[in-house]
Amino acid sequence: MKNIPFYIAKRYFFSKANTNAVNILTTIAVIAIMVATAALFVILSVFTGLEKMNLRFYSDVNPELKISPANGKILPHLSDVENTIKENKNIVAYSKVIEEKVYVQYNSFEDIAYLKSVDQNFLKVTKVDTAIIAGKYFDYQSNEIIASEGIGSRLQIFINNQTPVRLIMPKPGTNLIKQEDDGFYSEDAFSTGIFYLNDQYDKYLFSPLPLAQKLLNLKSNEVYSIELKTDGKKSFNQLKYELSKNLGDQYHVETRQDLDAAFLKVMNIENLISYMIFTLVIIISCFNLAGTIIIIIIDKKAEIQTMYSFGMMRKSIRQIFFNTGMIITTTAMVSGLIIASILGIIQTHFPFVYAGPAIAFPFEFTISNYLVVIATVLFTGGFVSWLMSRQVK
Repeated sequence: MKNIPFYIAKRYFFSKANTNAVNILTTIAVIAIMVATAALFVILSVFTGLEKMNLRFYSDVNPELKISPANGKILPHLSDVENTIKENKNIVAYSKVIEEKVYVQYNSFEDIAYLKSVDQNFLKVTKVDTAIIAGKYFDYQSNEIIASEGIGSRLQIFINNQTPVRLIMPKPGTNLIKQEDDGFYSEDAFSTGIFYLNDQYDKYLFSPLPLAQKLLNLKSNEVYSIELKTDGKKSFNQLKYELSKNLGDQYHVETRQDLDAAFLKVMNIENLISYMIFTLVIIISCFNLAGTIIIIIIDKKAEIQTMYSFGMMRKSIRQIFFNTGMIITTTAMVSGLIIASILGIIQTHFPFVYAGPAIAFPFEFTISNYLVVIATVLFTGGFVSWLMSRQVK
């Protein structure tokens, strides 16, 4: 028999001749590591699903590329920028945008929001119209807006053409304000729809471009940025480099990854913290494994003496108990992954846990999550097994 320590360890784990205390402790160790393994895999898979779901939401409204001025708010030499964009064969559509904070009044309710005004090409660049949960997209020829679900709820905005939403922006300058008209521009707009994207767009209103130009007293050829849609044949970073080179230092070009950087950083930090917390749970659950190995060593004290008498080296005897710990760890880990995978399949096809009224927690199966969980559990269990096996004197 080539691997005697593994054979004996397997007999120790599967043997029914062990004392009740050993069997009970082994069962507890398996259950503890199994539950911790399942919990770690579920958390990692849910966070992966949430990240992909939020990125999908972001991709509905965040452009693939964005051009904005390096200094100031108004994009300089707009016609030159448009010509540069048109010369690039990898850009299939672009939209001119103005985004600014606005004071909103509706009936007796008030709030501060972000007004994002866009031109007719905006739906060629993004899919914000797919996020509308009530009403319809606005008409570019009218003073109409669509409001986020958060703004709509707080201001109790109704979708109608009877009661207007009043939008107010301060006028630039330092002149003495004698009455409201001296200090503010204001426009009335009618709400045609309510949209829902994510928390970042909880305070947003979308409107036709002329509405913001009137509120900010801008000319028809003055905008804050241009958002782009590509044909997907080149990477965003490559196109970013090309546009930055052609446009010059007056302009700042960002990719979707740049625009989503803050969100991705937060998600990665939350994912890391969750991983560390549940790794700590696995370490704590391995205390049961340590106690089990020590009890087995005590229980097999007479057999250890017999092995010594037959000439077995101390290294080989220690290997027996290390293998026993690894068998317990592996059995618990595989069981935990199977249970977590079953829960994930059920959640995917028959959701039973929801993040919101109509949004189920996503569960994303990835090879990387399996590998991370396997490596974490095997390393922790292996270290504890090695440490406890050193107790054989």
